[in-house]
Amino acid sequence: MGFEIKLIEFLQAGRTPFFDVSFQVISLIGSYVGAVALVLFFLIFKSKYAFFFLLTYGFAYLTQSIMKNAIMRERPFNVSDSIVSIGDTVTSFSMPSGHVVCATLIAIFLGAYLFSIYKKKGLRALIVVALVVYVGLVMLSRMYLGKHFLTDVLAGAGVAIVFGVLGLLLMYFYDKRKNAKKLDTQ
Repeated sequence: MGFEIKLIEFLQAGRTPFFDVSFQVISLIGSYVGAVALVLFFLIFKSKYAFFFLLTYGFAYLTQSIMKNAIMRERPFNVSDSIVSIGDTVTSFSMPSGHVVCATLIAIFLGAYLFSIYKKKGLRALIVVALVVYVGLVMLSRMYLGKHFLTDVLAGAGVAIVFGVLGLLLMYFYDKRKNAKKLDTQ
């Protein structure tokens, strides 16, 4: 944990009002605000994705909540007096990061949707880079704000990847079954 404290101290050593506000906004986009925006987007363009995103997010959120209460890891600002909690007040435990779970699921589902539309390799590479940067910034914001350790954000990404893959597989098999039924009725 010593390295993780030093990492957060390093990030907070460069504190400025601009970074404080910027990372709070990034963190907000990686929370329920981003999830609601994505659901609204999917409801407009591809409602199936909205359903499977919400289903996946629900199970991932439940899992991360259970994990937080089972692991009971204190927040960095509660562990070290040298770490400041910037922004909103949080009282729950630290591991895994719920914001990173949310942001990673947003990236996975948005990426899958965009991949279904865009087939050019260069554009797909750009989509992947943009979504990885988005998740990376949310991870960085949670550490900069003093809310999470590095292992908390990595655990959040891990939880989301597992559930994201399962959610996309479920959606794939749903489509496959739906298409098979269409063929049977013709």
